Amino acid sequence: MPAPRHGSTRDAAEASAVRREPAWGELLEGMPVAFFLDRPDGTGLWVSDRIEQLLQISPGEWLAGYEAWLDRVHPEDRERAMASARSFADTGMPQSDEYRIVLRDGSVRWIHDRGLLRPDEMTGELLVHGMLLDVTEQHELREVTEQHGRLYEALVEHAREAVTIVGIDGAVRYINPSMGRVVGRPPEWFRGRSPLELMPPDDRARAVEILQRLADRPGAQLPGEFRLRHRDGSWRVVEGVATNLMHDPDVRGVVLNYRDVTGEREHERSLRELERRRRALLEEIVNAESEQRSRIADELHDDTLQILIACLVELDRSERHLQRGDVVAALHAISTARDTLTSATDRTREITFELRPQLLEAAGLGAAVRELADDLRRDSGTEVSVRTRLGRYPVDIETLAYRTIREALLNVRKHARASHVTIRVFERRGALLARIEDDGRGFAETTRRRGGRRRGIETAGERVRAAGGMFSVASEPGEGTTVEFRLPLPQTVEAE
Repeated sequence: MPAPRHGSTRDAAEASAVRREPAWGELLEGMPVAFFLDRPDGTGLWVSDRIEQLLQISPGEWLAGYEAWLDRVHPEDRERAMASARSFADTGMPQSDEYRIVLRDGSVRWIHDRGLLRPDEMTGELLVHGMLLDVTEQHELREVTEQHGRLYEALVEHAREAVTIVGIDGAVRYINPSMGRVVGRPPEWFRGRSPLELMPPDDRARAVEILQRLADRPGAQLPGEFRLRHRDGSWRVVEGVATNLMHDPDVRGVVLNYRDVTGEREHERSLRELERRRRALLEEIVNAESEQRSRIADELHDDTLQILIACLVELDRSERHLQRGDVVAALHAISTARDTLTSATDRTREITFELRPQLLEAAGLGAAVRELADDLRRDSGTEVSVRTRLGRYPVDIETLAYRTIREALLNVRKHARASHVTIRVFERRGALLARIEDDGRGFAETTRRRGGRRRGIETAGERVRAAGGMFSVASEPGEGTTVEFRLPLPQTVEAE
């Protein structure tokens, strides 16, 4: 760096006359560096022509004194640059500095300024050998690098994804705050520790295997999913990838990028469980429908068909009696056949009613529900209250609602031992709502989940859900049972 100069133009010219340009000066002119020779007192002896290109001042201006150089130094850096120059002049110790200069066009450049005291080869006089180098590009590159570093640090420190750098042995070298949040532990807990300590034995073995497989593969990546013990004792599931950056001098470790997927895995398990239950209930629905068809077929074959055959037998008998002229016997056979046909008609009506009650088809859901209430009252002696506010609806909706209410009342008849039952069915806000409530003995939730005797009501509920509705059963031992369901209605449906 230039020492403070106190000479004049005349002094500079005199110095130039006394001292010639160094023998190596011509060689230095070809380098992108400005070189200079000064006495320790600041007298300028020689400067390379590169000074004009570098600072936009002439060699004569340089040799005339430090004012031209100081004018180029950025105002914010002048005091520091002068202090460094004075320190060099006072101590003679090698000095180097970097400061900004402002050129004529207003552009700013960074200059590296370095000076050394060396004896002259000819006279032995101590001279300042100095150089000025434009390091603007290095400064800009350094600033960009630092900016990128700060940006990377901000991204990593505030990322929701956990980032950990470990050695091949698994020891932690760096963690971001997200890692601590995953396991509920402060960053200092990981000093001298390893995430392996938080894993169950089988997961730990897999993690060690991954680290060993990465050891000899720079840049390689391997995915993995592991469990980590949270501070509260629960297990957290993390999914991520390990990358071997041991060869990178800025990292020198295995980078683990992973995220907490505990909620996702629990949701997936819930979906699998719901799908399993849906399939099981669907199978129950199919089996129930098959059982109903088989029962109807058996009744038709074993009961109604046998009655019809018996009727034909009686008619054949009456024909033989008539052929013999035995009118009394023929009339008796015809009467028996008539009674038989009446019985067959009743049985067929019952079966038809189960499939699609005539009252439901003729008068609607309200009338059909009241008939169900009358049957329950007559068969069990239970007091039944019915309140409806309904119109007419599509056949599938009325049939589904009727079967669901019928199934709930069958449960009351078979299991509830209730003294009073309330049935409410009404339309509200584009939906059909029903509530069947009894004061019977109720049951525990675990009893209903085991299926058994209450499988029919579960099947009915699945039918409602399959139709886009909602279904619920609430019960406690000794507190009775409440069945509620909701069926969406087409927008074109209007209550009468």
